[in-house]
Amino acid sequence: MMMKKSMIVTILCAFLIILPGCWNKRELDQSGFAMAIAIDQGKNKQIELTTQMYRPTAGQKGGGGGGPSAETANLLIKTSDDSIFEAIRDIPIHLGRKASWSHMRVILIGEKLARSTDIGKLIDFFYRDHEPRHTISIMIAKGRADKILEVKPAIEQTIGQQLLLTKQVTYQSAAKSMDTTLLKFALQMNSPHNDSSITYIYKDKKEKDELNAAGLALIKKGKMINILPPKKVEGLLMLRDEFKFGVIEIPCPDKAQTESIEVVSLSTKIKTKLAGDKVHILVKTSVEGIIAELKCTDIKTRKDEEAFARKAEEEIKKQMLSTIRFLQKNKTDIIGIGNTIARWHPKQWKGIKENWDSQFAEAPFDIQVELQLLTTGTTIGKPAVSGEGK
Repeated sequence: MMMKKSMIVTILCAFLIILPGCWNKRELDQSGFAMAIAIDQGKNKQIELTTQMYRPTAGQKGGGGGGPSAETANLLIKTSDDSIFEAIRDIPIHLGRKASWSHMRVILIGEKLARSTDIGKLIDFFYRDHEPRHTISIMIAKGRADKILEVKPAIEQTIGQQLLLTKQVTYQSAAKSMDTTLLKFALQMNSPHNDSSITYIYKDKKEKDELNAAGLALIKKGKMINILPPKKVEGLLMLRDEFKFGVIEIPCPDKAQTESIEVVSLSTKIKTKLAGDKVHILVKTSVEGIIAELKCTDIKTRKDEEAFARKAEEEIKKQMLSTIRFLQKNKTDIIGIGNTIARWHPKQWKGIKENWDSQFAEAPFDIQVELQLLTTGTTIGKPAVSGEGK
């Protein structure tokens, strides 16, 4: 018994010798933490890489007790080469530190490059290397991507963090974009039908120092082909059952004003019916909403409420149909109809997958929407304050 205990103690002591220590340590001052990168088409088909490094001393107060330093937390390092990996290896030449990718927020790709290059192959490094997280956001920038990183962040310390939060809020609260990450893009590209989409970002036309993450870049066979406008993204999110929160606008009879409903819950179920090589798609959407604005409607009775709800249902249906028509025109199925067929009807999918783009472009959609109004808000069912009729 004593021998057994002695052997256990000896083994544990041996482990204590082996396990402690930092044989592969890397001090903080030996690494440069990348927060965002921009990838653009360079001369002679080279890759131009702009890396936004975090400057940790930026924004700290000076020793004399004065206000915050005006020094920005953004530090841009520009490199170029035939491959992203080689361009990354050149970062220490300019920085004096090895780039670390464990805290990166965003990958930006210039539109010109996105239209001419297979995006999956372009960013292959970030899937293979052990440091980048697969939750990193991907965006396609109008024009050159490096120009986006040069914009001063509106409220965050770094432009990378600003871009990430802008995209997230646009998706969750305004329904004008989608949450596209390395992982989600890989899942889309490896699906039976791999049409996909990536968040589109651009400078505001009026305020050049403001950035808008609204709309989606449509990806077909790995390359960007078109842009889905922000208004049509709402319909897409409804069809994909990914609509979080948003607003439905209902035009008044005079078309000069609009009333609005805040959507607090939306659920969509899609069923596909196959008849030979023909596909019929049934979409059922249930919505719960709150009246946010009334300008031309009085809701005094249950009948008035039902009539207003029917008008809202028609507007939701129009939004979804508008998105469908746009995608059908571009023969791009990012709704996921093809993948639904592949999942539930694998044998039939084998027969139609080669011509699915054309099938999708002509497929009929039957959309059914049911809206329930939860409340008219904190006031009565008519415009709360109006000068008309006084």
